[in-house]
Amino acid sequence: MLKYTIPGAAALLLATAPQAWALDAQTLWSDWQDVYSRFGGTLTAASEEYSGGTLTLTDVTYETVMGEVTNTAGYGTLTLVEQDDGSVVIEIPATVETTSVTETDGVSIEQTMRMIQDGLTVVAREEDGTRTYDMAADSITVEIDTEAQADEESISPGVVTVAMSNVASVYRSDVDADGAFSQTLAADTMTVQAAMEDDTGGTVDVSYGMTGITSDLAGNYGDAPTGPILGLSDMGVTYGGDMTHSGSTLSVAGDGPDGPFRLDGTSEAGTLTLDLGADALTYSLTSTGGDMVVQMPGFPVPVNISMAELASGFQIPVGAPGEEQPFGMTVTLRDLTVDDMLWGLFDPTGQLPRDPATLILDLDGTALMSVDLFGNPDAMANLQGPPGELKTLAINQILLTLAGASLRGSGSLDFPTSTPIPEPVGKIDLALDGGFALIDKIVALGFIPVQQAAFVKGMAGAVAKPVGDDQLESTIEFLPGGGISANGLPLK
Repeated sequence: MLKYTIPGAAALLLATAPQAWALDAQTLWSDWQDVYSRFGGTLTAASEEYSGGTLTLTDVTYETVMGEVTNTAGYGTLTLVEQDDGSVVIEIPATVETTSVTETDGVSIEQTMRMIQDGLTVVAREEDGTRTYDMAADSITVEIDTEAQADEESISPGVVTVAMSNVASVYRSDVDADGAFSQTLAADTMTVQAAMEDDTGGTVDVSYGMTGITSDLAGNYGDAPTGPILGLSDMGVTYGGDMTHSGSTLSVAGDGPDGPFRLDGTSEAGTLTLDLGADALTYSLTSTGGDMVVQMPGFPVPVNISMAELASGFQIPVGAPGEEQPFGMTVTLRDLTVDDMLWGLFDPTGQLPRDPATLILDLDGTALMSVDLFGNPDAMANLQGPPGELKTLAINQILLTLAGASLRGSGSLDFPTSTPIPEPVGKIDLALDGGFALIDKIVALGFIPVQQAAFVKGMAGAVAKPVGDDQLESTIEFLPGGGISANGLPLK
């Protein structure tokens, strides 16, 4: 997806001019070209006309080559106007339409992006050796329309519209820092809307909105690439930052083969964090105070769900293969509740405790990668088997609380030898509270027979030891050579 969306993102960045390090129009244009070369592309204009302090760039074009993928994007005409105070004003038309075409493996992808602005001002100036760019707009709307052509078949996933209101942004670049940059942004509102159609003819409309948006980003463009650009890893770009909001709404409505469906949700606040380092890409998304109503086809009642926190995060290895690289994953679902109407469908007598449920999974480790996930796309396309070999795994936390029962776990494993099926060495500690009571309640509801419940209890007793009233603990050890024991009892 990255190789198709770079031109659209580049168009917006070019239009708002956060990359330039200059105080006069010609140097500003030269610095744009330098910065885009750091992304492995070439920024050119069909003609450059300078007169009376104004530089007019006609038919600006940005071309990138990533392996077998060539992308060309046109930005039209841009005007840079020098001011008496030494600053430069970048004049952006009310509507800027950019069309980019990506050709690869017989597939042509055409992406049209329209940026529609109201009251946009962009001014570049100098402050104590630092280039500062102030941007403000009453509104900015970006419409992205994508169409793919392959084997005489055309596919159009639909138009995506992103709109922001009352936007203010400050971009700073230290001219002595070799590509170091930082940017802050604030907006009153941001909405994302999309209309899509699936293979069966069903339609889906998605609308997502946020209020009170703030963003803080810093990074380094790195040196210009000296060789071919095959993927993200070859660009040398590093950055990190986060975006927060003070409330959001979500609406998903569609009409599928089984009938109409709808989801409506809200949250009180949220944070998106993204960090691209030399050896890992880290992403996390957190939402608090969430409420959701889901109406599913064929289901008799709407499902009302609320949760105190919903979060997910991933750390993905980046860089050349052949070295151990970090990875990680976190999933948090805290204090999940559903309404009594839904409980009443499968537990009308109130056998099960209706306490809020929580799920927390926190893992990290290292892997010896056999391919760069963000490097050569051809290597990823021809990959046979997993992209790397697991070397270490840390289970920082496992927590599941549900219907009066609680499961906790942690551990650490090493994978010292290379085998087709990974053989760990280490141990995992587990604890279960209220498990037998939950099984008895499920039996009372008629979901499982008594015999199966007795078998489950017997197996639990074989691998765990009681430490209190309906409390079990177990230490699972993985030994060199493939042996496994539970509380010292050999299992394998």
